[in-house]
Amino acid sequence: MADDGSVLETYEPMLAEGVDASVLTAELERARARTEELLAPLSPEQLSRQVSRLMSPLVWDYAHIGHFEELWLLRNLGGREPMRAEHDDVYDAFAHERSERGELPILPPAAARASVAAVREAVLEVLGGFDWNTSDPLHAGGFVVGMVLQHELQHQETMTQTLQLGAMPGPPPARPPQVTLEGELVVEAGAFTLGAGATEPWAYDNERPAHERSLPAFRIDRGLVTNRDYLAFVGDGGYADEALWSGEGWAWREAEQAEAPLFWERDGGRWRWQRFDRLEPIPPDEPVQHVSRFEADAYARWAGKRLPTEPEWEKAARTRTGELEHLQGAVWQWTGSHFTAYPGFEAFPYPEYSEVFFGEEHRVLRGGSWVTDPVVARATFRNWDYPQRRQIYSGIRLARDA
Repeated sequence: MADDGSVLETYEPMLAEGVDASVLTAELERARARTEELLAPLSPEQLSRQVSRLMSPLVWDYAHIGHFEELWLLRNLGGREPMRAEHDDVYDAFAHERSERGELPILPPAAARASVAAVREAVLEVLGGFDWNTSDPLHAGGFVVGMVLQHELQHQETMTQTLQLGAMPGPPPARPPQVTLEGELVVEAGAFTLGAGATEPWAYDNERPAHERSLPAFRIDRGLVTNRDYLAFVGDGGYADEALWSGEGWAWREAEQAEAPLFWERDGGRWRWQRFDRLEPIPPDEPVQHVSRFEADAYARWAGKRLPTEPEWEKAARTRTGELEHLQGAVWQWTGSHFTAYPGFEAFPYPEYSEVFFGEEHRVLRGGSWVTDPVVARATFRNWDYPQRRQIYSGIRLARDA
């Protein structure tokens, strides 16, 4: 995955100057090559197996990527008839929970590859002849293509989680970068713009509208919490100290019998962890990952700090970028905020992307992990999940009142 901004530099001029179909198709092809590379080492059995109730079989994700592309770029953009109407139910993410997708009549790997390839061939034909001079907000600025592109990139991260849970080979570099910065910085009180503006034409509905927020001063850590830091919390009895956990968090810890992050295990008097298909010692200088929001909050309390709110994280990311390490490219960072709508929110282009998830069940994560493509890992992007989830590449950045 590129981490130097080169991908963003590729499409930003196109968006500023008008839609260039060749850039759109190049980005779609780049994403597809990344998907194929991710799945290439796997056997048909590995692709078809459901390794966890939390995740779909990999071949479901793969065929779903193609079906989503067909829905939006062939039917909607190109006005074509369905290629396989029976797939509208099988590959509808809202019709079937992940836990039941392994029992659906999904395409086997070879047929899925043929189907996905046929969709892409037709899509390239449609894109080459489409007139982008339109006021339709779904098509303006190539938004619908950006949506399909980001959908595939996000599923790549989901599939990488499946590879980790299934102890299967992972993608290079298979690890986040090391943490090098210590200390904290002060973000001064005042107003800032929260959310995506006109310079982010592919931003999702939950990132909009941009609006002014005013915050009191706060402090935020320059670097992420490392495995070394988290080992100290574990060694100090952090998992056994009920006072460090919220009531809901303690109930989760008791039910899960958790005593360390997911994929960690004791090896005599030491800890090691599973990184995809191999076991290795805990790398002390990497950011801790695969921690729930409950674990992140308990660690913050132990350290005498707290998790940043979502507005605090974005203000720091926007105003102090060069002073904060690994805003993107390492781990998703839990915040203290629920996933809610911004004032003036309007669902677009369908309510199931964001609106149905608003409320107090989901917590927001910000930043982006080492698996997250730069097209997705923008400062305004809002990730969300249940606070108990740990298969995601989630870590911790701390804050406190100034």
